[in-house]
Amino acid sequence: MAGSNVVVEAFTDLAPRYEITMDRELRQLWGLGYKDFIRRLVGMVPVGRGEAVLDVATGTAQIPITMATQKAPGKATVGLDITPAMLQQGSANIRASGLHPQVGLVCASAMDMPFAEGIFDVVVCGFAMHHMNVPRVLSEIRRVLKDGGQLIMGCVGAPSLWRSPLGSALLRIGTLLYSRTQGRARAEAETDAVPNLRTATEWQMVLSDFEFRAVEVAATFTARRLWYPGALILKAVKSIL
Repeated sequence: MAGSNVVVEAFTDLAPRYEITMDRELRQLWGLGYKDFIRRLVGMVPVGRGEAVLDVATGTAQIPITMATQKAPGKATVGLDITPAMLQQGSANIRASGLHPQVGLVCASAMDMPFAEGIFDVVVCGFAMHHMNVPRVLSEIRRVLKDGGQLIMGCVGAPSLWRSPLGSALLRIGTLLYSRTQGRARAEAETDAVPNLRTATEWQMVLSDFEFRAVEVAATFTARRLWYPGALILKAVKSIL
């Protein structure tokens, strides 16, 4: 997994064209637009009036913006990201949407969140977990969630083919080709994150290991090529120990 400095460098460079890049890449992988995916993800977020929501690795804040416009007004919707340039784009998007009073942004690492224990009713994370230390992030998510709070997570899913010798060889070739078509930091951040991708079953096991219950794969997005990764939306509830 790439270090935080590499991830920040990669997404600082990507920030001005992040949404366009994500839309192009998601369409290539899954035939699904970026904002279409966000609408699907947000549609599964069970937010009632007065509930506090955290979006981990919020990027340009499209998830909080969509939540603020489609869901019941929350007590607080906070987007957290480690990359200042992404949050600058997110802040501009929030102002353009007229939602500045409803959405707050915090620049910090998801592996060391500056929040008290048990203050959020819902935590959302979209397509970022593979760039982070999964055990540390899940520990932090558990810490800031209330007992019985819900986690909604969009993940890149490793296909079962990748677990075979042939799949591993194809993956190495694909990773090499990808690294030659991207900027250094983006290539390093993405290729180093590949071993951190998990199958749907593996993601469910990891969440269960961290004492989440009612873990389910709420949606799957089939890859357009056999060797491409898929996408998943997982839902889980913080158990009361």
